[in-house]
Amino acid sequence: MAKAKEQQTSQTPNSDEPGSVSESNTETPTWSCLIKNSPKDGQWTVGELIDMSCEGPTVAFQSTDLQFKLPEKAQYQLKIVTVDKQTDNQIELKATSYNAGQHPLKELFLTDQGQERVQIESFTLPVKSVLESKEQKPFGPVMAVKMTYPPWVWMSVLITLLIVLLFAFFRLRRRSQMKKVLEALKEHNTALGPYNQFNKDIRLLSRDYMFDKKGGWTKEQKEKYLESLDQIFRMYVLREFFVPALTWNDRLLLKTISKQDKKYFQKYGSELKKLLAELNRAQKDQEKVQVHDCKQLTQMAQRVTQTVWKVRKVQK
Repeated sequence: MAKAKEQQTSQTPNSDEPGSVSESNTETPTWSCLIKNSPKDGQWTVGELIDMSCEGPTVAFQSTDLQFKLPEKAQYQLKIVTVDKQTDNQIELKATSYNAGQHPLKELFLTDQGQERVQIESFTLPVKSVLESKEQKPFGPVMAVKMTYPPWVWMSVLITLLIVLLFAFFRLRRRSQMKKVLEALKEHNTALGPYNQFNKDIRLLSRDYMFDKKGGWTKEQKEKYLESLDQIFRMYVLREFFVPALTWNDRLLLKTISKQDKKYFQKYGSELKKLLAELNRAQKDQEKVQVHDCKQLTQMAQRVTQTVWKVRKVQK
C-alpha cells in the first residue's frame, strides 16, 4: 500500500513545472456516529427519538442548521429533530425515522445550511412500524415538513381551540339576547304583574275566539289562535323569569329557568315542559287540531301560570 502511494505521488505533476495544474484538497471528512440507549429488541419505532453522538476530524461549521442528507428515495429514513450539542469535531443530536424497515445508511451526509460538510460512516438502522410501548411517541412528516409533536397533538390543540371559541361565541350571543330581553320588557312594561297580565291577555283572546261557537274554526282562525296563545304564554315566561322566551328554543329555555330557579323549579318544571311541547306539536300539526284542543291548551296554560304564581309568589 505504501508503494502504491509513492508511485501515485511520483506520478503527480509538480505545480512548478510548465503545464502542471494545482489542485486543492476538497475531500469531505468522514465521521462516525454512535447510537445511545438502544431498545431491548434492537429496533426503533417509526417516529421514536434516537439519541446519537457523531464525531470526527475538525470541521468549521457555518451555522447550527444541521441535517442528515440521503438519496431522494431514502430521505425519510433518518432525519435530525434537534441538535443538543455542537462543536467543530462532535455533535450530539436526536434523530428519528419516518419509514419502517432495515435501513442500510450508506450514502449519508451531514449538511450545514444545505451544503454537504461531513460524510457519515455506513451503518444499518432497524425500524419497526407497530407500536408496542406506551412510552413511544410516533410522529412523522406532513408534506415533507418536520414535526416535533405527533399529528394527534396538533389536532387536539385545534379542536380545543375551536371549542373555546364556540363557547365564547355562545356566551356573547346569550348576553346579547339578554339585553334584548330587557329592551322587550321596557316595550311591554305594564302596571300588571306577569301573571295578571297573562290572564288579561287570555280573556281578550277568548272574546275574539268563542269556544262555544257552533261549527269549527277555519284554518286561518286556528293558526292565528295558536300563534297568539303561544306568544302570550312566552311573553309571560319572559316577564316572569327574565329569559328570551320569544327567541330561545324550549330546551335552552327550560335549562336556564331550572338553573335560575333551583328552589322551586321541581314543583312546576314538568308541567311547564309539557305545555311547551304541546304548543309546539299543535302549531306543527294544525290540521289535526280541533276547537276543543285549543280550549284544552288554553286551560293548561292557565294551570301552569297559576302553579308558578302560587309557588314563586304565595309560598315565598
